[in-house]
Amino acid sequence: MEPELTHRQYPVNTRARRRYYPTVATYVILFVNVLIFILMTVKGGSENVDVLLNFGASYGPFFRSGEYWRLVMPMFLHIGWAHLFVNMFALYLLGNFLEPLYGYGRFTLLYVVSGMGGSLLSMEASPHIAAGASGAIFGIAGAMLVTGILHPEAVPRGWKNVFGIGILLVIVVNLVFGHFVRHIDNWAHLGGLITGLVLAWIVPPARLETQAISLPRRSAQPILALPIILVAVAMGATANHYLKTQQVTRLLKDSASLEAAHRPDRALAILEEARRIAPHDLRVHEGLGALYLGMKQYAPAIRELEEALRLNPTSPEDTLRLAAAYQGEGDLVKARQILESAQKRLPQDVSTQEALADIYASLKLDPDAIRQYEGVLKKAPNSPIAHNNLAWLLATTDNPRYRDPRAALQHALRAVQLTSWKQPDFIDTLAAALSANGKFKLAAEVEAKALQIAPQNRLFQENFDRYRKAAEM
Repeated sequence: MEPELTHRQYPVNTRARRRYYPTVATYVILFVNVLIFILMTVKGGSENVDVLLNFGASYGPFFRSGEYWRLVMPMFLHIGWAHLFVNMFALYLLGNFLEPLYGYGRFTLLYVVSGMGGSLLSMEASPHIAAGASGAIFGIAGAMLVTGILHPEAVPRGWKNVFGIGILLVIVVNLVFGHFVRHIDNWAHLGGLITGLVLAWIVPPARLETQAISLPRRSAQPILALPIILVAVAMGATANHYLKTQQVTRLLKDSASLEAAHRPDRALAILEEARRIAPHDLRVHEGLGALYLGMKQYAPAIRELEEALRLNPTSPEDTLRLAAAYQGEGDLVKARQILESAQKRLPQDVSTQEALADIYASLKLDPDAIRQYEGVLKKAPNSPIAHNNLAWLLATTDNPRYRDPRAALQHALRAVQLTSWKQPDFIDTLAAALSANGKFKLAAEVEAKALQIAPQNRLFQENFDRYRKAAEM
């Protein structure tokens, strides 16, 4: 006999439902990036190098000096609207795929730590200033690659093509593109990608649960605390750095005004105060080095300029000042070593090459100086400074091997013509070239023109008297 049913029974749906999380973190990160970009624009522009550095862009020498917040901040900075748009669009696309699987806590951890990995490799491998979220975004792409391979059960059926091997082609194409296009920091891409791969291998997607509903009750994700603390500390340190930088900027302006007023001791005291406030500020060391050099205090000048070059190894001005400081201290071998190194790594623009030639000449390294001046004149044949300085060297050098009065006269006359006979120093050089050619009477007449422009110049007067006496003999 069949048992009697007191009520109708229905089968229970025991099909597994995956837990997917809303993309909260993706939109918060987007908002923070846009907000910081607006702040950078207001404070001087996102393409301004000083603004980028003040907001925490990655730069190896500053990071190695103790500015460790530069590990975190670059992933929230962008250089121009196009850079911001491309990265935020990529973040929006990839974030909406990965965050639903990982949850906002784990996803934020992936983003921040991958961005730090990108910044670290960039600062260790590249000498350039860099910024952008692309390192963190490559970390997200790397996590999608690992998730698709190790945890395919976590990926919805419709998303299979963008996880695992599906994302690999996108990664490779972008790395190749970054390798061949200038101004793209591929080191940051590689650092972020490697970090994302490792982190996704260690931290799997949030556990899938069997539930009768597809959207579960939201639960706290305590892992979120770690990336929030990292970002909060970095932003706090950056804000403190920014305020100090503004204070130092005011002190530098005061120091420059005092130096222009011929009060170097007071200017030096203000720069020392600026160094106390910001001991790693490049501008302070540059200012101190230049001021000490001008005061002929060569030992402290060398100390400050070497620190400035540690922070900015490619500065042509500081390199040339350092060579001049060693020259002033009497270490001509060291000065020459610095200059020879500078030729290989400094910009090959006219002004830098002129400065190199001037220091070679002051060191009595005549063949090097002549070669540099001639190189400048090949690039800028109408440079009056190069013509004048080469003429002076060829007319007055103590080394008879390099003395060339005829060539000196040609270059000196060209310098005077280019400046319309209005530069007294150049006219004095022309007089010296005429004297070197034995034309003393004409040299005295030319020197008289220099005296008409600068009648108080004692050196011009002495030269005039000397040429006149030689003409009368």
